Amino acid sequence: MTPSSPPILDFSPFYGIDEAAKKELVAQVKKCCLHNGFFQITGHRVPAELQERTIKCVKEFFALPQEDKDKVHKDQNTWNRGYETIGSQILEAGTNPDHKEGYYIGEEISKSHPYFIHKKLNSGPNVWPVGLSDAKEFEATSMAYYNAMHALARDVLVVLAQTLDLPRDYFKDFTTNAVATLRYLHYPPQPKDSDEKLSRGIGAHTDFGSVTLLMQDEVDGLQVFEKVTNEWLDVVPIKGAYVVNLGNMFMRWSNDRYISNLHRVINKSGKERYSIPFFYSGNPDHVIDCLPNCRAEGESAKYPPITVEGAVGGSYRESYGKAEAYKKTQRQNAMGHIETYQPHTLIRLYRNTDQPQSNYIAAIATMSISEKKDDIGAVQRTESYGEGLAITKFADDDRNREFYGTSISDSYRLKSELVSKAFEDIGMGRYQWELFVVTGFGWITDNFWSQGIGAIQPSIKLEFSDISMVGYSSIAYYVGLIIGASFWGISADFIGRKPAFNSTLLIGGIFGAAVAGLSNFVPFCVFWAIIGTAAGGNVPIDSMIFLEFVPGSHQYLLTALSAWWNLGQVIVSLVAWVFLANFSCTSGSTYETCKRSDNMGWRYTMITLGGLALAFAIIRMFVFKMPESPRYLLSKGRDLEAVEAVNYVARRNGKPEPLSIDMLHAIDAQLGLPVIIEEGRSGMSHGEIIKQNLKDFKSANFKDLFATRKLARHTTIIWFIWLTIGIAYPLYFNFLPTYLAQKFTSESSLYLTYRDYCITSSVGVIGPITASIAVNTRFGRRWMMAASAIVTGIFLFGYTGAKTATASLAFSCITGLLGNFEYAIMYAFTPESFPGPHRGTGTGTAATLLRFGGLCASLIGTYTNFSIVPIYVSAALWAVVGLTAFGLPFETHGHASI
Repeated sequence: MTPSSPPILDFSPFYGIDEAAKKELVAQVKKCCLHNGFFQITGHRVPAELQERTIKCVKEFFALPQEDKDKVHKDQNTWNRGYETIGSQILEAGTNPDHKEGYYIGEEISKSHPYFIHKKLNSGPNVWPVGLSDAKEFEATSMAYYNAMHALARDVLVVLAQTLDLPRDYFKDFTTNAVATLRYLHYPPQPKDSDEKLSRGIGAHTDFGSVTLLMQDEVDGLQVFEKVTNEWLDVVPIKGAYVVNLGNMFMRWSNDRYISNLHRVINKSGKERYSIPFFYSGNPDHVIDCLPNCRAEGESAKYPPITVEGAVGGSYRESYGKAEAYKKTQRQNAMGHIETYQPHTLIRLYRNTDQPQSNYIAAIATMSISEKKDDIGAVQRTESYGEGLAITKFADDDRNREFYGTSISDSYRLKSELVSKAFEDIGMGRYQWELFVVTGFGWITDNFWSQGIGAIQPSIKLEFSDISMVGYSSIAYYVGLIIGASFWGISADFIGRKPAFNSTLLIGGIFGAAVAGLSNFVPFCVFWAIIGTAAGGNVPIDSMIFLEFVPGSHQYLLTALSAWWNLGQVIVSLVAWVFLANFSCTSGSTYETCKRSDNMGWRYTMITLGGLALAFAIIRMFVFKMPESPRYLLSKGRDLEAVEAVNYVARRNGKPEPLSIDMLHAIDAQLGLPVIIEEGRSGMSHGEIIKQNLKDFKSANFKDLFATRKLARHTTIIWFIWLTIGIAYPLYFNFLPTYLAQKFTSESSLYLTYRDYCITSSVGVIGPITASIAVNTRFGRRWMMAASAIVTGIFLFGYTGAKTATASLAFSCITGLLGNFEYAIMYAFTPESFPGPHRGTGTGTAATLLRFGGLCASLIGTYTNFSIVPIYVSAALWAVVGLTAFGLPFETHGHASI
């Protein structure tokens, strides 16, 4: 292709039936895309009359008084709609701000639309000007033209698909629910003697999105860079034609096979110039990954997958950020002021290799005040983010961004990574070890109830006269667990972690002790259902809390936390051994022969367990002081409170405070987000705070846990594992006392039953402790969880062949150790792998499925009369879990959670 203006292509064959002409059009477009990504089209279906009316609207708007235009200024909203003044952007490094003014229009998106609620790219209501001769006509014409451009852009994308030998409808998902921006532009004439090296109507740049469609008026000024001759070529306006060019995102999508080329505007005509570009971005959640046919066999993609939101959003923010920095510098120079930076802020220059013009851009790497020079490596590097934004990069940022995608915002992800760095600076100290103990109370209490109900059921069956099937109490308990796990887990993302942390033990303790006063089965079941609603939140919430305060180097302790759960089982077995073995009616008694006074053992057991739970609750509420989780606070935009939470831990550990609000504000500034100065919440009551937080509850969206392919696969497998273990674990472990009593009845007694139960429980404590060591090896969480589940299944099958009580006890100990090994990893790995804003939803749903599995196990145990059959089922399910775990796509070993 000889150096010349972009070729003019007749687009009308696209709408016709001449296949040869269609193929020729596709070939011409392909040739342009491979050369410089620019061409012009005529023969489209946009009416000339609509084009003329739109140009008229553009001229009328920019002729308004400045004060009328300022009333709809885009700085008054955060979704990029409305007017922008001259000098708002710098698109070419080393030049003055662009000499143009603009007006942004997009899809009319209400504030109740999911795109607006989740702050998707350029999504919100339009901001229409007043003071026009016919405001309604202006709005109607603008939206009609916008819709016509949408249709034309989809047509162009069909042809682009064909140039890559892809189906015509290949981009259908990309264009469904797409966002785009229509931009009215006015270029005042530049003085003829202005320095072209500094003054631009719009600086040399490449567009950010997929495809741009530009209509020019009759005044020229647009230039396209020709790489063959290293010169700028004028694009002469052609009435009715559209200049079409590819953007950075499409170039990335094509693995750099197609070109996103430099272009600029210099208006030295002495006339007013108007143009109307239409920037087509696409569905903001669509993942941009290397297109088929854009890499040779065995060749890797040059870029990792990224969403449209990630690819386009950063470039917008960078271009406006440069202009603001320029204006600030000009103001400071005028005042004779030299900017000084605090010790924790480091300014560097990095080469932005993603942009064709290889700009140099400034990046702020925010560091702890207390860091030494040789600690700077903690902030790994600063490089372009998305398509052009330079930003601080932490060690795991690329990995996190790829895995979590749009499920979390860029702001949250980077702030959370900074918080992880702060906790590493603080280290594992007094506060975290105290937290290890008090969160352990929740694990202990959870097993009080899960094991306690199974331990006392044989005794209440002898005493209560209204029992038709004792297993109904387990069903009631598991119904409560399902409700509790769902409510406490999911609500933790909206009302915070602390409410459940302080409430669940208290509720369980009160009703656990109170159940000892009952003498009828129906209220017994009701009380156990209430206990279940409290117990359902214990482990999910306590896991999240410990994880969100511990440094990444000690996350493995989350696995060891399960040892407290097993200690709870030991306590239950010891208490049962003391009380149930000595203060229960003899085997074979009936409600007619078993008096309350002879059957106090189960009551003593429940009073003891309930009393311990209440003691734990009092320690949590009045002795141990815990701030709200900083990850939760960040997810709610409460940055100042998050900083205080982190620094509180530092003070408790006797370490310097590593975090400041300026550091978090710097991240927002880098991302081009508004920096909000928080005024605090001290004037709000607890009820008002909870009410405010619950406003977000209606926006709970499980889709965020399926935002990327890997995250969707991970979520699905994790939830399946929890459901399956929920059935497999209680089928064996919760009903173990009954199995032991029935399998060897000839030589069994309550004493021997609970002695063996105590031994099995004690050995089980070793499982989580061993697991916490094993997960820190190169096998990590996934492989150790998979292997232990399979081995557990094998030993459970072996258990069915035990011929003696001693052999049965040996198998029980081994399977208990292995099962708890796997259980501990599962309980740690799940909250580790979900992001903070959705950790409660992900973990709470998993816990709900676990409890639902327990309900299924209760039904199986009830209707098989606790025979040997459930062990076969349990063994098979453990093996299934092990095989499934090998398919998990994400490993948390060696990486701090976010």
